[in-house]
Amino acid sequence: MFNLDGPYWHPVNKSAFILDWDGVLAETDLDFSPIYERFFDGKRVMILEEASKLPEARRELIYKAIYDIEMEGAKRARPVNGSLELISWLESHNIPWAIVSRNTRQCVELAAKVASIKLPSVVITRDDGLLKPDPRVFLKASEMLGKTPFECVAVGDFLYDIVGARRASMRAILVRRANEPWREWADIACNEVFELVDILKNPLPLVPWEYQPVVKQRGLRWLEKAFSLTVRLPKEDFFETIVRLASWGIGGFSVPDGKLEADLWRRSPLLEPKFLWEPLDKAVEGFLKARFPLACVIKDDEAKNILVLSGNPGQDLTLVEEQISS
Repeated sequence: MFNLDGPYWHPVNKSAFILDWDGVLAETDLDFSPIYERFFDGKRVMILEEASKLPEARRELIYKAIYDIEMEGAKRARPVNGSLELISWLESHNIPWAIVSRNTRQCVELAAKVASIKLPSVVITRDDGLLKPDPRVFLKASEMLGKTPFECVAVGDFLYDIVGARRASMRAILVRRANEPWREWADIACNEVFELVDILKNPLPLVPWEYQPVVKQRGLRWLEKAFSLTVRLPKEDFFETIVRLASWGIGGFSVPDGKLEADLWRRSPLLEPKFLWEPLDKAVEGFLKARFPLACVIKDDEAKNILVLSGNPGQDLTLVEEQISS
């Protein structure tokens, strides 16, 4: 484990990796342009999802065309540059890993044999009934690995991988397409897989996805000072204040005693109904976890630097900003 302090993260501290197959481990040079032209008038669509909406006869034609392209690609498969080193690093550090692919299992197994890539014990393909970017496929992989989603990091080379990981509340690493406009979905973007291997072998603190905007706007010093601060929340409405302060990098929240009563939930449209009548500290912690996983609920006697909020949102935000900026 890499020793990290403050508002930082690094993939070496994750307990499991969930890897895409094509483009991350195996290079199969798949080209679905003929399918776009033949069935979708040249439009770039989510082929499998769109095909599922069509009449059975046409759907089966598309599935057969996809299968043929994938199997031809599998016959010429080769390891992606850096993929064998990535697998070696994972196994040398006893980190469990899984493969999640939109391909069929038959295609993955053939490509693995041709490219001499060892498959892990957990391999999930479209034969299992789930497709990226559906977060359930990532959640299933984490469950099969015996880890929570927050303990996992996903690695992929396409938007579906990164969006699916985000939906599952996992850290996301983009490889080989670091210049795409949707790279902003990822915690880390690398031009090649071997660059990720170098990051793993030579760890340095990384700013997580949720804090990158505030660092861009206000700088690292701001983030570090904000993260060291704990704010004591007022007894009235405070969930919108939490969102603003957490996005500023505030690392600790002290919560009033009591439960999430109906009136407070009614006035908090950002809060899921599953938190109703839960202890407030549990509701706040659950609320933060999916979006700001490094922030936490702290008891007053555990906080080193605590700031008491008044319950007036405008005054409170000004007070916090002045405290961080001083």
